[in-house]
Amino acid sequence: MLWGHPLTTTPLVTTLLVVGAYLFSGLWLSNDLDIDSRIYRRWGPLRWLWYPYQKWVSHRSWLSHGFAIGPLGRMVYLYGMIELTLLAAHLLLLNLGGSTEAIEAGLSLTAQVWPYVTANPHISVPLAVGLVLGGLSHSLVDFA
Repeated sequence: MLWGHPLTTTPLVTTLLVVGAYLFSGLWLSNDLDIDSRIYRRWGPLRWLWYPYQKWVSHRSWLSHGFAIGPLGRMVYLYGMIELTLLAAHLLLLNLGGSTEAIEAGLSLTAQVWPYVTANPHISVPLAVGLVLGGLSHSLVDFA
């Protein structure tokens, strides 16, 4: 198991998952990561992760402001960038002769994410709903 024990499915837990994902979607995975925005700058020294996204996705396109594809696509993008960063760090440390234990642990953890998501829909579905609602609330305001 990824985090030690599965969450029990209760209305409170489900609500907290939806609300937490909604807030995360609005504060950290906003539709406006495709431009130099307050959300983009909020990432601080890690905002470089979103630079390729800004170059590949045009502002207010269906990829950035789409109903479900926007927020879920940004989650997949972020996961991919974390994975690529860990792989690059692993290769760099291997070439420099350094210890790669921490990087290997990170890669092992990221490899467990998708199996955990698919095996625990009582957690992943409320998280996806919160992410989509957070992105949708932004899109509705932009297009109103």
